Amino acid sequence: MNNFFEIKNATFKAGGKDKIKNLSIEIKNEGDIVCLLGPSGIGKTTILRTIAGLEQLENGEIILKDKVISSTNEHLEPEKRKIALSFHENSLFPHHSIYKNIILGISKSGPKKINVEEITKFLNIDHVLDKYPHQISAGEAQRASLARSLCAEPDLLLLDEPLSNIDQNLKEEIQYSVKNLLKEYPSGNIASISIDSYYKDLSHINYKNRVKQNFDHPDAIDINLLEHHLEQASKGHEISIPIYDFTTHIRIGKTSSISNVKIIIVEGIFALHFSQLRKLYTQKIFMDTPENIRLERRFVRDVRERGRTIKSIKDQYDSTVLPMHNKYVEPSKIFSDLMLNGEDNINDIINKIEELIRS
Repeated sequence: MNNFFEIKNATFKAGGKDKIKNLSIEIKNEGDIVCLLGPSGIGKTTILRTIAGLEQLENGEIILKDKVISSTNEHLEPEKRKIALSFHENSLFPHHSIYKNIILGISKSGPKKINVEEITKFLNIDHVLDKYPHQISAGEAQRASLARSLCAEPDLLLLDEPLSNIDQNLKEEIQYSVKNLLKEYPSGNIASISIDSYYKDLSHINYKNRVKQNFDHPDAIDINLLEHHLEQASKGHEISIPIYDFTTHIRIGKTSSISNVKIIIVEGIFALHFSQLRKLYTQKIFMDTPENIRLERRFVRDVRERGRTIKSIKDQYDSTVLPMHNKYVEPSKIFSDLMLNGEDNINDIINKIEELIRS
């Protein structure tokens, strides 16, 4: 890998106007801490939002770990960048408790070295975890947003005045603690492979017919490619995981690569359904969660990440998701080595997984 992160001759826009032109930045090493300074209104937030994928890049390139994530012709979706951005504004979901808001940051890849209890304690929000955003102060909401970003353990963490509503003594303590946490980040020994990335490419079918497909049936998965990739990854070989667009239901023609990882986590509703995958696993875990919680989490994910409406999500859930769950997913839990309750405290879940691994 060359530079860990790089911006090349980039032009950033805000409000339809060029805000910053021909900006180039190089960050050589993973774990480096860089400060972006400038007067108010100069475009610092615009730069961070563009790096995170929330704004389009006008010209130039943004490169993270040798992969172009933004350019004139390339725009990797925010949720696929492994970048977390913590704003000075409150970005919490109002219908979730503070605890649920925070663990949204770890729902995809799971916690590694950073502990939710540890984070909330040193950010001094452990006493508000069961409250809702409207019940806490602006400073507490800001710290909760920061906790969510930290718990996600992204490749790149962007902080846009995350401590502006916090008193000076606590601010200095948090700055010191965050700096130490960032230096403890894992360095690529763990990779997560989502089975959702292996939906069959439907680009040969027109969009009107694509949306009618049953994506909750095992036949929707390209199992041969997934099995081959897991076999190769388990041997330390590099694999190129398809990038699937859930709004258009096609592979976009680009991939994300992993190689030489020590631990591979396979996640997805059919992870235990396919016998050819089960034989490749060292440990098998089933997360058992009540139907109402599954639906609630689906609302949050599909609205935020996949551009769906509440009605379309509910219609799909009733017509295919729930019937397919009962037919294919629920029966597969008999193959698990460990059954977890999806409503349990995240730290209890972690402890159970650690016990399984040590056994």
